Amino acid sequence: MRSGGEAPCEDDGSQEAAIPEESVIVISDDEGDVSIGLGNSVLLIEDDGEESFVREKKTLEVLDEELAITFSRKAHVMPHARYDCSTHPFSRIEQETQVPVEKNASFCDECYCYLCDKPASECSDWTTAGHCHCNAHNKSKHWKDQRDTALVGVLTMFDLDLTEIDNELKEGGNKLQLFLSELSPAYHKYLEGTLMKRDSVTPCVCTCHKDKKGNKTNNKCNNCNSNHTPVTFHNYAEVYKKVIAYLNQIDEDCPKAAAVMLLGAAKELVSHNPLPNPFTLKDRTANMRESCVILMTKIVRSLQRLLVLKEYPKTIYDKFVGFFQTFSLPPHFYSFTSSLNVIRWDHCLLTSVLAGQNLTGTRTNKGKKECLWEALTVVQCRVQRLEEEKSYRQLVRYLNAVRCSEHSSLNILKQKLCLYMCKYGDFSAAANCLLQTKGMQGSISQFFTPIFFELHLAMLRTRSCPPGNELKWTEVWEPQEGVALKRGLLLRTALRILICNNVLFHDSKCWSALVRVWCTSETLSRDGKLMALCVHEPDQVTLQAMMNMSCTILDELQRQTNVHLPEPFQKSLNGTAELVLIVQAIVRYLMTTKRPLRGMMELVAAFGMNHWALSLLLEGISPMTELLFQVMSSIKKEMYEDEPRVLALFINRGPNYVSHLIPVFLLHPREGVRSVGFDLVEILLRNITKFPWSGAVGNSLQTKVVPFIRTYMVSSVEHQKLMTNIGRLTSRS
Repeated sequence: MRSGGEAPCEDDGSQEAAIPEESVIVISDDEGDVSIGLGNSVLLIEDDGEESFVREKKTLEVLDEELAITFSRKAHVMPHARYDCSTHPFSRIEQETQVPVEKNASFCDECYCYLCDKPASECSDWTTAGHCHCNAHNKSKHWKDQRDTALVGVLTMFDLDLTEIDNELKEGGNKLQLFLSELSPAYHKYLEGTLMKRDSVTPCVCTCHKDKKGNKTNNKCNNCNSNHTPVTFHNYAEVYKKVIAYLNQIDEDCPKAAAVMLLGAAKELVSHNPLPNPFTLKDRTANMRESCVILMTKIVRSLQRLLVLKEYPKTIYDKFVGFFQTFSLPPHFYSFTSSLNVIRWDHCLLTSVLAGQNLTGTRTNKGKKECLWEALTVVQCRVQRLEEEKSYRQLVRYLNAVRCSEHSSLNILKQKLCLYMCKYGDFSAAANCLLQTKGMQGSISQFFTPIFFELHLAMLRTRSCPPGNELKWTEVWEPQEGVALKRGLLLRTALRILICNNVLFHDSKCWSALVRVWCTSETLSRDGKLMALCVHEPDQVTLQAMMNMSCTILDELQRQTNVHLPEPFQKSLNGTAELVLIVQAIVRYLMTTKRPLRGMMELVAAFGMNHWALSLLLEGISPMTELLFQVMSSIKKEMYEDEPRVLALFINRGPNYVSHLIPVFLLHPREGVRSVGFDLVEILLRNITKFPWSGAVGNSLQTKVVPFIRTYMVSSVEHQKLMTNIGRLTSRS
C-alpha cells in the first residue's frame, strides 16, 4: 500500500526509496486478530532487520494469501496501560493490593496507571501497600470496579455503565459527594450527643424549690434530681437542616442529576441509626425518627414526580428504581417499601387503560390479579402530564380506572372529569357524570358550589369551555366540537342535581345561576364571549299548558332521574318551555326554603331581558301573601344595602333593560310589588347624572305605565308621586 499523498513508483526497485520515513505502512484485513497485538491499548510491529522482515512476510503469506506487507520499520511506542507494555512483561492476577506481582512494578516511559489515568512515574500508589496500582489490569473485576470508582465517584453505587454517564449525571454525583462530606460532621455530632438538663426544656415545678413563704430556693429533693442532672441527648435538628437545605437546591429540570442526588440522600438517611433520648424536645426535628420520615417523604414524592414527568432511558429508569429497592429499610421507613414502584408510561396495563382497551384498570397476569393502583403523587403527576399534552380522552380513562389509597384526594381530581369530557366534545357523557361518577359514591356534583354548578351548566349548554385546564370563569371561552345534548336533558340533569343536593337546593345563588344559564345563548359570540338570550314569550294558552306539564315533571323528578319530557319540551327550539319549567321550580323552592330569603335581587337580575318570565314568577307567588311579602322585602333590603350593585346593573344593561324592568313591578296589582318599582325609579333619580339615557327611560314609562296606571293604583297620592317622578325623568330627554 502507498501512503495517500505519494506519487506512483516507476519500478519495483525504487519503491522503498519513494516512501517517506513518516509513513506508517501496516496492512491487515482483520483488525480484530488478537495474534498480532499484545493487548487492548497498543498494536506493535517491530523491525528486527531484513531477514526478520522476509521471514515474517513469508509466514504471513502462508497464513493469509490476501495479506501483503510492503514496508516495515521499528514502531514508535505510544502511551499505553502498564499491562500492555511490550518492554516489561506483566503478570495478571485477579486481586493483589499489598505487594507488586513479579515485575509489574517496572514500567517504561509511556506506561500509564490503569486507575489514575496518568503516567506510572506520577502515580503515588504505584507500589503502596494496600493499593499497589502497578498490579491493576482490565481483566480483573476488582480493578475494574476500582477504576470505575475513580472515574465516576459515588455514581458507582447506581451500577451505571460508563457509556450511560453524561455530564448531567456527573454534576449530580459531584453535588451528592459534596453533600455527603458536609453532612458527615453533623451526623457524627448527633451520634456523640450533648449534655442537657431536663429543666432547660421544661421548668421543674417541684415544691422543694420554694420555702414556706413561697420564695424560690436552690433546695433539691430526691424526686426532682433527674430534672437537674445533665444527661446525654442526641439532637438530630442540625442534620435535618442540612438535608432540607440540600433537597431545596435540587433542580428537577435536570432530571438525571436530581434523581442521583435524591437517591443518594435516601440511601444516607436509611443508614442513620436512631438513638434513644431521655426526654423529648419541643422541636420535632430533634427526634431522628420523625425527622427522617419527613425527609424521606419529601424525597420519595420528588422521585415519583421525576419518574412520571421526565423522560429517562429505560435502562437508567430501571436502575434507579432497582437501586431504591435494594435498601434495607428500618422499621420507621417500612411505609416506603413499595413507594418507588412507579410503572413506566409504556407499561402494558397502563397503555391498555389509556387506549381504552381496559376500562376497569384490572387484569389477570399468570393467574394473578393486577390492579392499576398508584400513589397519590403519581396520580397527580400523570394528570398534570396528560393535561399538558391535552390528552383529555386518555385522562378520563385513567381517572376512571386508577385506584389510590387517598380516596378524598382522588375524588378532588375527578371533579374535573366533566371539563375533560367537554374538552374532547363528549357532552352526553359529561352530563351523565354529573349525576353518577365512576369510582365515587355519588357524583362529582356533591362537591359543587354555586359557581361550579353554573360553570358546568354553561359548558354543557354552550358546548364550550374556558381556556386552560382549570375550572374558573373567564371572559373568553373556546368552542368545542361535539354533538349537542338532546333538548331537555341538561335541564333535567340540573334540576335533579338541585333536588338531590339539599345544600344547593336551599341556596338562592344556584337558582339564580340556573336562570342565567337558560337566559344565555347556546352559541358564543365571534370573539368567544357568552351572549344573553331573549326567550320567546308564549301565548296564554300555550303558557298555561306548559305550566301544568311542568308540575307533573317536577313531581317525577323528585322520584327518579330519567323523566319523560312531553312534546313541547322536546321541540321548544328557543327554550320557552324549559324557562317555564325553571320558573315553576323556583316557586317550589321559595315555598319550601328557610326564612328570611336572601339573594332575591340577584334572582331578578338573572332573568335579563326575559321580563315575561320574571312576571310569571311574581304571578306564581302572588297568591301566597306572606311569601310575596318576604320576597319583596328581601329585594328592597338588598337594593338599599348594595345600591352600587344596582347602579352597575343598570349601567351595564342600558336603558332598554331598565325600561322593561320597572313596569314589571309598577303594573302589578299588589301594592308591595309596586313599591319595588317606586324604589327603582327613585334610585334612578338619585343618581340621574350617571344615566345620560334616563330621559329615554322616562319616555318609555310614559308610554307603558301611565295609560294603565289607574287600573292598578288605588291611592291618588301614590299616583301623583309616580307621575311627578316620571315627569322628572322625562325632562332629562
